[in-house]
Amino acid sequence: MRKMKARIIWGVIIVAFAALLIFRMTRKEEPVAATPDPVVAVENPHMGSIELTTDLVGTIEPADIVYIYPKAGGDVTAVNVKTGDIVAAGQVLLEIDTKQVASAKNAMDTAKIAWDDARSTLDRMAPLHGSGFVSDKEFEGYQTNAEAKRLQYEAAKIGYDNQMEFSHVTSPINGRVEQFNVEVHDTVGSSMQLCVIAGDSGNNVSFYVTEKVKNNLSQGAPIVVTKEGTEYSGTVIEVSSMAEASVGLFKIKASVEDDERMAAGTSVEIKVPSASEKNVMLIPTNCVYYKGGNPYVYTYDQGIIHEVPVEVGIFDKENIIVTSGLTLEDRVLTTWTSELKEGTKVTLETEVPVTVTKDGETLETSIKVQLEESQTEEAENSAADQSQAQ
Repeated sequence: MRKMKARIIWGVIIVAFAALLIFRMTRKEEPVAATPDPVVAVENPHMGSIELTTDLVGTIEPADIVYIYPKAGGDVTAVNVKTGDIVAAGQVLLEIDTKQVASAKNAMDTAKIAWDDARSTLDRMAPLHGSGFVSDKEFEGYQTNAEAKRLQYEAAKIGYDNQMEFSHVTSPINGRVEQFNVEVHDTVGSSMQLCVIAGDSGNNVSFYVTEKVKNNLSQGAPIVVTKEGTEYSGTVIEVSSMAEASVGLFKIKASVEDDERMAAGTSVEIKVPSASEKNVMLIPTNCVYYKGGNPYVYTYDQGIIHEVPVEVGIFDKENIIVTSGLTLEDRVLTTWTSELKEGTKVTLETEVPVTVTKDGETLETSIKVQLEESQTEEAENSAADQSQAQ
């Protein structure tokens, strides 16, 4: 009885295995869909220019600025202006008692009297010399004395004029008093700054740059100055050829077209050109890849992509300079896929095939054409709707 049950069980197992084997052998396998080639977009290199800029911070200062110091020390006896006043060239700013004006005037007056006396004597001797009562030698002595007295008077007058200039401090330019540091009765010395006058010829901006940026700047180079969101154009007017020891950088000065809206001494943002290249070969920056620090690009040729090493230059957000490795006829890949490698077969974006069945007939077209037709149809429908609404 047990042997009979075992035979039945084994018979069922064998039949089931045979049925499974027959099913697998007779089943038709579904065809595996072919993997489409990667779709890529390409672009030809083009000639153009790149200009890079650097953001810096500068200080506004008047185009003309004068720091006034006394030429002689003394007590301030009069102050004629204050901070913020507009002054003219030659206007007296303050007066200083130098203790030398009175003595200088006395010396000048004494010299003038002596000269007048010498001239009077010479005038009296001239007729006598003409009549022969005064010898030539004696008359020559009168002439020499008169000339000496004239020179003494002129020297004394120069001394007096200098003392008056020292005691009457004037503005050398037209402008505005930016600082005034003295009051009446103050005692000042020749090393003390009295005031600062800003000229009325506009503003400049000064800033410091590295040697690399300095080498790309020259007189006439344009800059952009930004203050509280407002931009002003400017032009480089001075480029220092020696670095300042205190900062190790090169000082640059530029004029600013701001109609003197920005206050002197305030800080501003500056955008200056740091590097530029003209008439160079350009490709999109994101087309360049790097392997071991060496740049390369992918090019398209008859459905195959190739890895091409290149040499590159400066770049910005959009373009990068290619100095060697490509020609203007090359077609450079502008898209990225995980299948990018030498020899990969690809399809251009304008050549992507699709199969469409219509009325039992198989048609082939391209994705791009369909998109363009769809967009055209939508535009026509939109125009028609607008026309009906009107």
